[in-house]
Amino acid sequence: MKNRSTYIILMLAICVVLMSSCKRVVIKIDSIPENTPADQPIYVTGNFNNWDPGEEMYILRMGTDSNYYFKLPPGYGTVEYKFTRGDWTTVEKGLCGEEIDNRQLSVATNDTITNSIQSWNDLDPVNCPQLTIKIENMPKNTPVSDVIAIASNFNSWDPDDLSVFKKSSSGDMYLTVNRPPGINRLEYKLTRGKLSASESDEFGNAIPNRIVEFGKKDTVKVNIEGWTDLPKGSSNLVTLIIKNLPENTPHYDDLFMASNLNSWVTDDRNYQFQRNSKDQLFISVPRKKIILEYKVTRGDWNTQEVDKNGYHISNREVDLENIDSVYIDIIRWEDMGRSGGDDITVILDSLPVSTPDGAKIYISGNFNGWNPGRLRHRFRKNANGEYAVNLPRDDGDIEFRITRGSWETAQLDSYGSDIFPYTYNYYDIDTLFVNVENWKDMPTKEVADVTLVIDMLPENTPTGDNIFLAPEFNGWNPGDENWIFDKLPDGRLIITFPTNGNTVKYKITRGGWDTVELNEEGNDIPNRAIYYGFADTVHINVLRWRDLNHHH
Repeated sequence: MKNRSTYIILMLAICVVLMSSCKRVVIKIDSIPENTPADQPIYVTGNFNNWDPGEEMYILRMGTDSNYYFKLPPGYGTVEYKFTRGDWTTVEKGLCGEEIDNRQLSVATNDTITNSIQSWNDLDPVNCPQLTIKIENMPKNTPVSDVIAIASNFNSWDPDDLSVFKKSSSGDMYLTVNRPPGINRLEYKLTRGKLSASESDEFGNAIPNRIVEFGKKDTVKVNIEGWTDLPKGSSNLVTLIIKNLPENTPHYDDLFMASNLNSWVTDDRNYQFQRNSKDQLFISVPRKKIILEYKVTRGDWNTQEVDKNGYHISNREVDLENIDSVYIDIIRWEDMGRSGGDDITVILDSLPVSTPDGAKIYISGNFNGWNPGRLRHRFRKNANGEYAVNLPRDDGDIEFRITRGSWETAQLDSYGSDIFPYTYNYYDIDTLFVNVENWKDMPTKEVADVTLVIDMLPENTPTGDNIFLAPEFNGWNPGDENWIFDKLPDGRLIITFPTNGNTVKYKITRGGWDTVELNEEGNDIPNRAIYYGFADTVHINVLRWRDLNHHH
């Protein structure tokens, strides 16, 4: 009887081993790179087939759900494997084309294992969030002590510390650039730390911006043929040098040559004046059998050079075949009066403590089409360490707001609300001091509810009228009785509402859009906005009503 029990236990153990050795795991691929050739099969290879990368019986089949499937041979233990398209030159790689470890699975614990292939060895990665730029050759006259950096659309064409190339142990110069969210293209030039010392062709001429798209390649190799400020020689070049500029030329404005060489484009960075080792502004153009016609601008036709009385001048002309150097005197700019006393200065008197170190701050207004990040209207530190920007004096009113380069980073008031543009008459001021209290993208606290207080109503507001909040979150209903202001003992109006972590946009009415608030001049105002994370109590004034639109 004892022998019979031992036999049964032994048979059960054998069955368990046989059952586990017969288990078959399904390998599934749910995504492959976009550039995978449609006509090539995908293979799995591993320690189960002696790592043969193209064995026909190990081709994955596409299922009705457009995923790829393969059922591994019976076995047990740990399986190591990789995917190929038929040989080791087409083996799978990581997101940026890097080597990856063998994949592993345990037969005892897996029934179906899902995989994603990120790139192939023989094809460029298509979703890599990084790009490495390698410099293969540089001009022999490159100063050894100079840094190499890129000026690009990522840094407002102003190289910073993150744009400097590093040197590998093998001596290669390289820079890895991370792709910001939503950006697919890098436009750049190589420089020696500043745009005025940018790369050129072999003759010292400025070259077009380099362009590369993220995801197409993980590494780009470049050659630098020359530097615009270190020309190799002048035999094939004609150099134009600006000898004199008006005293009121904004110090940080770029200067351009608009000419028959570039279809009269006024802000072509391939025809931007650079500074040489003598601090002269110059531009070099190839020697040709043509007459060069040109004018100098600061970026558009409104800023072109004019004569001393402010009138347009004839096109300048140069015979490029028979001259080596040309010296230019610029007397006056169209958008600026005579030199001396024709600028106004805007100084940032205070900034939020949350302002990032090294932040680039801009002034945007009716003088630049409300461009929130134009380089020529960027604040710079003056001799006193203040952020300052000079603007040419003009006729009429100047209107502006302050940003860090976009409207998503614009200034807000102390309550976290949009400010109305600053408005002054050009001739009433020489220097303006501005306080920036908050940035739109930098909330300072968590606020569940906001209390809105109306400190002042128009004098002609009917005594018995209710005052309504018309917010975005109730469909902009101007007469919702759930959102009627209450009255404080001192007569001011008050209402509290939840933010739910969002921006709240609203206007004030007396029950309908025909009674909505207006500005002091009797015109419509933009939607008011309270941005989440700044204040739990916001104070406003209502100045006029649409249906009672007369002075009070």
